[in-house]
Amino acid sequence: MNSRLLFTFGATAALVLAACTQAPDQAQVQRDVEKAQAEGQKKVADAQAKLDQVNAENRKDIVETRVDASTDASKNANTPAQNAAGTPPPNASANKDIADAQNKAAKKTADAQYDVEKATAEAEYDVAVARCKAQTGSAEKSCKDTAKSTYDSKINQAKAKNNANQNQRG
Repeated sequence: MNSRLLFTFGATAALVLAACTQAPDQAQVQRDVEKAQAEGQKKVADAQAKLDQVNAENRKDIVETRVDASTDASKNANTPAQNAAGTPPPNASANKDIADAQNKAAKKTADAQYDVEKATAEAEYDVAVARCKAQTGSAEKSCKDTAKSTYDSKINQAKAKNNANQNQRG
């Protein structure tokens, strides 16, 4: 009975070890890579579309601010007594409103650009990990570690760029 159990255990262990060292199915790896590429392209396209939408909204907001400032300036142009009373000239207020709108737009654009860069990094990472599955053992682990390191580096660069843009605008 013990020898039969020992034989069964030994055979099971041999099968498990054989499965661990078996080469990955290259066709499946290729399908996984193609799927990761397609999903990544969609993710990047969605982020790019959002950036384009933010840019369009920003242009609209700035134009509306300029129109409002121009309208206010023409209304206030008929009341020179206000300027003598210590209120800022209409152009100064209008210029401040326009500058504020431009700064707000720049921050929104920086955030949306960060999202594009993040989506790109994530897409590249997912494809790299899918390609790593073509390897086995320590080579696969090393490949995944390299992919993760590259991803982390790109995310950190994107964050630093976004923070610089945010700080530059005040």
